Amino acid sequence: MNIWKQEATKPGRRLALGWMAYGLLLPLAACGQSIRKEIWLNVEMVSYVDQPIFDIIFNGTDLGVMDEYGSTGTITEVRIPFGIQALKWTLDGPRNSPRNGEVVTIKNQLLISAEQIPLGTRYLGLHLYPDDTAEITFADSIPDRTARGEKILAARKK
Repeated sequence: MNIWKQEATKPGRRLALGWMAYGLLLPLAACGQSIRKEIWLNVEMVSYVDQPIFDIIFNGTDLGVMDEYGSTGTITEVRIPFGIQALKWTLDGPRNSPRNGEVVTIKNQLLISAEQIPLGTRYLGLHLYPDDTAEITFADSIPDRTARGEKILAARKK
């Protein structure tokens, strides 16, 4: 082989090797980009249930207790994974209270995605209802009561 022909093929080989290396490294760079799987928020719970509640477990985290028609203080920095949320609580009250000691698992599905959380959100409101359902709200400060909760409280006062 002529020395001049050998020199002519080197740039083509280098270019091909460069493209192959680029093709192999690009997927590795994409793997380094992580997708958020969770968010950490302060949680404020509000109960519209007419019984005291204890052992409030939200995604495996014990959030404490609350009185009937009460609210908890703020539980700071609770890990909240994106997706379907798990929530259960235990009903309490005087002896012979209906459903006393019953563990309630919510009947509805709570789903949290990154897209539904407004920018600047620092609080998650967790609203517990007497029909064994719950609702989630997001806020930049302590969450307000929900419209549904206000109706329940107004009916109680009558």
